[in-house]
Amino acid sequence: MYLVKFSLGSNMKYFLTIFLVFALFGGTYAQNRAIALDGKMVSIQTGNYQPFFITQSNKPIPVKAFRMDEHAVTNLEFLEFVKANPQWQRSKVNRLFADTNYLKEWKSDLSIGESNKKIYNSPVVNVSWFAARAYCQWKNKKLPTIAQWEFAAKGMPKNLKGKSLTDYILEWNAKPNPPFLPNVKSTYENAYGLYDMYGLIWEWTLDFNSFIGSPDSRSNSEVDLKNFCAGGAINVADKSDYAGYLRFSFRGSLKGNYCIKNLGFRCAQNL
Repeated sequence: MYLVKFSLGSNMKYFLTIFLVFALFGGTYAQNRAIALDGKMVSIQTGNYQPFFITQSNKPIPVKAFRMDEHAVTNLEFLEFVKANPQWQRSKVNRLFADTNYLKEWKSDLSIGESNKKIYNSPVVNVSWFAARAYCQWKNKKLPTIAQWEFAAKGMPKNLKGKSLTDYILEWNAKPNPPFLPNVKSTYENAYGLYDMYGLIWEWTLDFNSFIGSPDSRSNSEVDLKNFCAGGAINVADKSDYAGYLRFSFRGSLKGNYCIKNLGFRCAQNL
């Protein structure tokens, strides 16, 4: 609006105004205009999921056809969410729904930060289950159930270079977190067209707390049969699935408001 007041001969005023505008808003504008990856979803056909724990019927669980984001939600994508939903901004969120680590890596409520360019298209982490669920609902989607996530994650990898999926997962779990998370779609693609199901971050599921564990497996109660060590293995469908032990043990340790630096999410849709 200020530019139209200057005459065509006022070159100095013109360039000074441009400089001031960029100095004031350039960083934010550049961040907001950064190119975000396309939020594509892939379709996954009906199938059967063999639960990690042996059920009373000990039969696979039918999983109806659904769609799932091809990659985890990125920082840029989540930024658009908090802009549209101020109650989920870092300084405004209710601590019942997100602990003090919420969006800890970001510069401020509405800025990931110019110094954080490397993570613009990396998975958003330090987000609670409540925040992840709210994002999915905002997108007219939902968090995948454990059955959906596990079923989708079983898709055969396309480019693991001879490694088994279990070895790949265990190697990833043994590595420390990098200073900056790599961008999404930087690990492997599976047969369903999903990227980074393992090897980049842990991911929230809708029913992450649908089972109960205990540190003591000496009891014979039904609950205590579902533990992760010692006698708990008796009630596990595949006792060689060490990566599964890690996954379900991690899920069992979570609370809905936890925000963890290697825990993000992706969305799903029922068909």
